[in-house]
Amino acid sequence: MPEDYNPLVTVLIPTYNSSLYLKETLDSVLDQTYTYFELIVVDDESTDNTLDILTEYTIKDKRVKFFQIKHSGRPAIPFNYGLHRANGKYVAFLGSDDLWKKEKLVEQVRFLENNPKKVLVYSMSVTFGAVNIFSSKYEVLPLPFRVAKTRHDLVKFGNTVPASTVLARLEIIIKAGYHDEDPELKLEDYHLWLKMTEFGDMGFIPRIHLNYRIHDNQFSGSWKIRRERIKYLALKTGLPIPDYKEMRNKGFISLLIRNTIHFLIYLIYSFLGLVSKTYSK
Repeated sequence: MPEDYNPLVTVLIPTYNSSLYLKETLDSVLDQTYTYFELIVVDDESTDNTLDILTEYTIKDKRVKFFQIKHSGRPAIPFNYGLHRANGKYVAFLGSDDLWKKEKLVEQVRFLENNPKKVLVYSMSVTFGAVNIFSSKYEVLPLPFRVAKTRHDLVKFGNTVPASTVLARLEIIIKAGYHDEDPELKLEDYHLWLKMTEFGDMGFIPRIHLNYRIHDNQFSGSWKIRRERIKYLALKTGLPIPDYKEMRNKGFISLLIRNTIHFLIYLIYSFLGLVSKTYSK
């Protein structure tokens, strides 16, 4: 990548009792082929040894810094805390248990540098961990026929943007008013994309850049809870966001059809070389 294509990126990770998977996540960032970044971790007052791990990594790599805040229990608060301390032109979000592919940042930085009117760019994710192709949690996102690039698409398709694949322009996040800290919202990332796309369209790279981890400690909201959250967001924004619907909740046959589609998409993308390399420890 030419020297003028080398802007600073802020990688932002919120944590809370994340010690089980945090090292792998941090390694997947530090092993990026794009190296001009700062890594900000905001801890929501963990009670495990998360801080010990973060201290270890700040000693090991000067790009890593962490902050601890009073426990909020709401992702928007540590995200905004980190955003207010970000120095990068671009901001990348990452869950504390997910893994990036090695080329994630370099390919996305190149895209945004070449497409200055795009407010953000995102890629694809595939689930791994406590999941298999027969699980209701198995998925590849977004499916090719549900790629959202505009505000209209986000309303039509719902939130098909995997948050941990996003690289966004910090100046647009600021204009959009950061994450909404409304404790009733629960869909902070979706709301942020809706606000950001008031200023321009989103970019999409059809490559799998993220392994999204499924594990037993994750919150798993019911179909009813997710539907209520969508209704609340629609009411809050005044947008005609459709009801939350899931094929996986309609019986085994529907689940099998759904998962077969997702698995075939993964196989096709693998065959075409669109699954980036994973990090190496």
